[in-house]
Amino acid sequence: MNAPSLTTLLAGLLLGGASLAQTASPVAPAPAASTPAALPATDTPPPASKVPEPQVLHVDTEDDHIRIEEVRVRGQTQRLTVHPKIPGMPAYDIVPPQGGKLPQDDKAAGQRVWLKLDF
Repeated sequence: MNAPSLTTLLAGLLLGGASLAQTASPVAPAPAASTPAALPATDTPPPASKVPEPQVLHVDTEDDHIRIEEVRVRGQTQRLTVHPKIPGMPAYDIVPPQGGKLPQDDKAAGQRVWLKLDF
């Protein structure tokens, strides 16, 4: 192709596209009365998080002399509370082992911690 025919072709395409844009009829918006007004969504729950909530398990074990409350989060013991049924003996906690530590390196695991203040 030579230069004059290329410019003629481009000019024709531009003019043809402009004439199509001018002749296209705009879409009329629907009347406001036919569509119901959108109500604010106040009763819908927030979108679900992609991270699931941790599973929390409360385990109560009891016999004639003692009651033990255990709290596990994601299967790992977080708190052990011992309530003796002996009159005058206070409740105490047992320190659970920490995740990620070797048993021989975790010196506090299994130790009693007396509860002085209880709210």
